[in-house]
Amino acid sequence: MKNQKSKIKNQRLNLKSKTFNFAFALVIFTFAFLLLPLRPAHAQSVDLGIYPPVFQIQTTPPTSVKAPFFVQNLSDSAVGLTISLKPFTAAPEENGTISFLNDLSSYPDPSLLQRIQVFDGDQSIQTLTLAPQQKKDLELEVEIPNDEVKGEYYISLIFTSNNQNNINSSVSQATAGIASNILLSVGPLGPTTGYIDDFSAPPFVVKGPLPLTVSVKNTSDHYITPKGDIVITNMFGQNVGKINLLSVNILSNTVRRIPDSAQSNPDSKDYQTIKAIVDKNQYPVAVWPEKLLIGPYTANLTIALSDTGPLFKKSIVFFAFPTEYLLGLLAIIIVIIFIILRVRQKIS
Repeated sequence: MKNQKSKIKNQRLNLKSKTFNFAFALVIFTFAFLLLPLRPAHAQSVDLGIYPPVFQIQTTPPTSVKAPFFVQNLSDSAVGLTISLKPFTAAPEENGTISFLNDLSSYPDPSLLQRIQVFDGDQSIQTLTLAPQQKKDLELEVEIPNDEVKGEYYISLIFTSNNQNNINSSVSQATAGIASNILLSVGPLGPTTGYIDDFSAPPFVVKGPLPLTVSVKNTSDHYITPKGDIVITNMFGQNVGKINLLSVNILSNTVRRIPDSAQSNPDSKDYQTIKAIVDKNQYPVAVWPEKLLIGPYTANLTIALSDTGPLFKKSIVFFAFPTEYLLGLLAIIIVIIFIILRVRQKIS
């Protein structure tokens, strides 16, 4: 009986010893896993540039349009690019974003896409490899035959990087792309027509900066690039502010909201002030950056749909009064009324 108890005790000791050894080995392995250097997997970024960002072409057939441009690899690694074309239209947000077309049944002439090529010297290319920091001069060529269908052709010229992930490599290259939009009007073009769809501002504000909504409807059979400004006058008819509108492209039979030009210039002294207002608005706005506003103001919009017109003008009125001044004025009025009532009470 004693020997049996001793045997059981020895078995328990052996089991505890094995358990301790296993736990100790597990701890050592865990520390080794955490402390030993592992081979890192780096994600390598792709940074591309293209100029111009937009090709504006208005022509009549037959013709061969040639437009120089360049693509630049701004990263520190080589990148392979695939060139493609994708038709688009204006997105419904009225902010200049585009929506790609998958169905070309309503497109004036889908075969036109086959006559748009990118040339590197004398060679038509569909792929391109750029060394680190390399800038490549290329040429866009569009062949428009005599029987080309009249209409608007909006096409994105897209350069997409080739994803070169290697399962045995510690470096992974992210897929990226960049595009330049082609606005092609095949004429003869009709007259430039359109109108101011909306010009508005908050009717009452307590302080600036002031957001103003400017939207234009293009009813022409071609895209337009309006130019305009907003002049602010005070109650005395003095000019106290001017907002230059950004010159944007408005596609045929679409509406677009137009921001001010300072939003595209980060070096502008009012850029951060304007950006803070823009970020609070769901849609593009033009911003008057003046902060201290008191009294009635008139905003006068002047906009030309093209260099030869037509010219449109519209004015709106808004009122501004700082809250702290308003509260102070109300306090003064209350005190005056109180004094008058007290005086009347004593007299009576």
